Amino acid sequence: MAEAVRAFAPDGAGREAVPVLSALRPVVPGGGLRPGSVVGAAGALGAALVAGASRHGGADGAGGWCAVVGMPDFGVAAAAGMGAAPQRLLLVDDPGDRWPDVVAALVEAVDLVLLRPPERPGAAAVRRLSALARRHGCVLALAAFADAWPGVRLRLRVDESRWEGVGAGHGVLRARRAHVSAEGRGGVWLWLPGPSGEVVPADRGRTRLEIVA
Repeated sequence: MAEAVRAFAPDGAGREAVPVLSALRPVVPGGGLRPGSVVGAAGALGAALVAGASRHGGADGAGGWCAVVGMPDFGVAAAAGMGAAPQRLLLVDDPGDRWPDVVAALVEAVDLVLLRPPERPGAAAVRRLSALARRHGCVLALAAFADAWPGVRLRLRVDESRWEGVGAGHGVLRARRAHVSAEGRGGVWLWLPGPSGEVVPADRGRTRLEIVA
């Protein structure tokens, strides 16, 4: 399986950056993820990274392979709405106590692994997986415990967000306008997701008017 997947994603330091969705490029240095790097991306941002790599990655540009580990609540339909290709997505809902071994096998075969460790990772697991990610050019995206992983130089976060569609206590959630930033860089307003599930630029939003005396 690993050999078949990696056939269009060769090892080595000469690999191109792992693509991200165009809406996220302003907050990602170089407009793409450095192969072999470790990044922090919780919540919908992790799904957005999966969508970018799955949709635009791969040696032939037709799409890369991604794996999601330790996230039984991962929304495949939501990721697909962002642009992910489900046929190039590997899911390991419950890797158990041997989760480092599972991730070690996957980083040899895919372009990006979105990981939520079941516990705070130990130093040995961090060193091993970071070294394997660098060797094979796989991006390791952490949905949790990014603060416990030395070497994480890119942390994407949602600073502020507001759901659209709910009126005076009733309605249907249709879209979320969010301000996304990375440490040390400016932020952008995005629909995360938009009404159709996509991730696209958004304006700051309407200013709420209040009656004052």
